[in-house]
Amino acid sequence: MHRFTLLVLAFILSLAGIAQAGVVVDQEQLDNSAYMAWFPQTDLAQSFQQANSNIAGAAIQLEAGVGTSDDITISLWNALPNAGGTMMATGTDDGVAAGQWAEVYWSPVSVVPDTTYYLVFTSANNTMGIAGSVTNPYPRGEVYANAGYEPFPGYDYTFETYANVGGGVPEPASLSLVAGGLAAVLLLRRRLA
Repeated sequence: MHRFTLLVLAFILSLAGIAQAGVVVDQEQLDNSAYMAWFPQTDLAQSFQQANSNIAGAAIQLEAGVGTSDDITISLWNALPNAGGTMMATGTDDGVAAGQWAEVYWSPVSVVPDTTYYLVFTSANNTMGIAGSVTNPYPRGEVYANAGYEPFPGYDYTFETYANVGGGVPEPASLSLVAGGLAAVLLLRRRLA
């Protein structure tokens, strides 16, 4: 019985590993050398062009030393909200600390590769800032900030986008699979005992 339980557990964990392998970084800008924006400025966004035909989530790095923690929402738009855009997906990372990454996942959304899309960033308490760069490290997009989404060509937030390339599911779902699998193993073991 002990060997059976271990085999079932190994199988469940291998499924979780397969699911996680499906989500990969598609676009990224990792230069965080500048304090780019503060959430009270409002209308914060980053344009980008996805290489894959879907987007399964995104992340933004918060500026170290600005605020303590906050709930950060990242939304995917097909155009800026003030330019007739439609929100395609959204997610919130709760309690993100200063200097850390706010990371969200959603069910993969189909996009047209090499077409401009927008990540819009909001915060619950407007106490945090976003890291970035003023040296144009990401030429496929730019920063937007201040009322009316003012463009800042050559500036980029520190961000990542994710794509689902293997049919897997984003990390939170794979964690649910593991938790459910472990519960099933414990129930099965209890019945067999």
